[in-house]
Amino acid sequence: MQERILHTFEAGRRGKPDELESSIANLLGAHLLELDPNARFDLRVTGTTNNERPTVRVSGELSEHLLNDGLKDSLSKIVLERYNSVHMTELKPEEIVTEFVLKPQAASLASNGNAGDSGNPIAVAYRNTPNHLPWERYLAVEIRDILDAIYQNKGVIPERIARISGVSKLEGLRADGKISVDALYKGSALVGLKGITIAVEHEPSLPLKELRLKLGMIISAIVKELESEYKQPFGVYEISINGVGPWHSGGWAVDEGSREAKPYRDGFASYGVQEDSFSGEDPSKPSGTGTFLARYVAVQIVGNGLADFARVALSYTIGREEVGLNIFTNGTARIRQEDLESLIRESIPLRIKDGIKMFGLKDPSLYKKIALGSDYFHNAELPWNRVVKIL
Repeated sequence: MQERILHTFEAGRRGKPDELESSIANLLGAHLLELDPNARFDLRVTGTTNNERPTVRVSGELSEHLLNDGLKDSLSKIVLERYNSVHMTELKPEEIVTEFVLKPQAASLASNGNAGDSGNPIAVAYRNTPNHLPWERYLAVEIRDILDAIYQNKGVIPERIARISGVSKLEGLRADGKISVDALYKGSALVGLKGITIAVEHEPSLPLKELRLKLGMIISAIVKELESEYKQPFGVYEISINGVGPWHSGGWAVDEGSREAKPYRDGFASYGVQEDSFSGEDPSKPSGTGTFLARYVAVQIVGNGLADFARVALSYTIGREEVGLNIFTNGTARIRQEDLESLIRESIPLRIKDGIKMFGLKDPSLYKKIALGSDYFHNAELPWNRVVKIL
């Protein structure tokens, strides 16, 4: 008898501190890879407000030969551009402070794929869901993207959502906020949604009652559209919007985050242990590259019809060439687990250096796409989310 299990995912809006910091970390990493494709780095970005000026602290380690005053000027410009883009502001360089506390790493450690590290990344995929993502993850990020698009387009609702919801405009949103979706499963099959919880920063000119009414209609329209497209009933669920009341001040002015504060935003934490956020890490680290490989394996399993669900766990150990592999299908596999794991090992190389090559992880443009989308798995065109024939 299969038991029921609740999975939850929270997507932060692009102006939410840890989300903004994660995107900045990825953009800074992209710049370092432009300077040296073999750059090694692990960046931490933390923001706050000091005397009403945004203040950003960039710390961590990077290849020693890249440390110079010119680098700091370039990174400061990237921080300013991203902040202005997300918050729709026009701050000048003197109106934002960027501090650097960067430690060097020896040149001997700066060759991606050879330094070595331990890690236990995981990822999942479902056969009949958008982008093979868990429903809670897909919905939370999709709703977040639509809210951010409304904010960036000065309140205009995307046409398809406006047509279903009857709401054409929602003026007064600000950049901060988060969306949490709870989904109940029986085995690997969705039973239904339990709840969608939303908190959004908004202008005082947008009354709370209007926000709740219009946003509730928009959310219902998004869910209704997916129900129709995927023939997937979501059942009766609760929508909660700004449950504690109006929210007029957000971002770094009231919340000091860190790109490491919410590691589950990068991976699939409700399906297992999420070790670390991998935003701002170079591709030699198993947290990121290993998760991409695990996701790629899971996508191939469901995309090739080998199972309806796959949870893939990889294991990397310093000094060992062999990669540990465990595949859990929750009883949905078409072939024996031993045969499935053998097929994967024969078809897909699992070492970190293989993932770097297979996904082009030294390409700076890849991290710019990730920062723009503010997620690693929502974009079906990213290489680890694509289905290829392995049979």
